[in-house]
Amino acid sequence: MKKVLLIGDSIRMGYNDIVRRLLEGKAEVWGPEENCCFAKYTLWYINEWIEAFGKPDMIHWNNGIWDITVPVGETDVFTPIDEYVSYMKRVYSEMKKTGAVIIFATTTPVKPECPRQSTDRIDRYNKRILEEFSGEDILINDLYSFVLANLDEYIGEDFLHMSEYGQEKTGEQVAGFISKLL
Repeated sequence: MKKVLLIGDSIRMGYNDIVRRLLEGKAEVWGPEENCCFAKYTLWYINEWIEAFGKPDMIHWNNGIWDITVPVGETDVFTPIDEYVSYMKRVYSEMKKTGAVIIFATTTPVKPECPRQSTDRIDRYNKRILEEFSGEDILINDLYSFVLANLDEYIGEDFLHMSEYGQEKTGEQVAGFISKLL
C-alpha cells in the first residue's frame, strides 16, 4: 500500500482525517498531529516528520497562511515574500530527497473580513511560489481556486479556516487529487 504524508498548517489539519478516511484501503495516510505552521518551521521539522512516518511514496504539502499573516501589532507580513520563497524551496529540496511524488497545495483564500490576511496578498504569494516551482518536478493542487469558487460556503466564521462543510470538500479535493496518482 502506498504511503502518503500530509504536511501543512491548520488548513491541512482540517482535512487530514477526511483524506485518511477517504483513502482507507488505498493508501496509508499520515500527517503530524501538530500544526506545521510557517515555511521556516516546516523546514526545521520536515526530516523528523518524514522519519516518524517512514519513507513516503507521496507528499501533499502546503505552507502560506502563517507566512502571509500580519502579526498583531505589526504592519508587515510575518515572512516577506523572498524569504518565503527561499524557505519553501529548501523544504521542497528536503522532500525531494525522499524520492516521493510531491504535490504542493496553494494557500487558500480568506474572506474580506479577515483581519490579518488578505486574498490579494495570498494570490501574490501563490503566483510567486508557482513561478519558482514551474521548472521543478512538483504537482500543483490548486486549493486556492477550489476554495475561492465557493468562498462563502467553504470558509468558516473566523473568515480564515474551513467550515465543517469546507473541511469535507477540501478533504474530498485532496483525496481525489491523490487517488488519481495511486
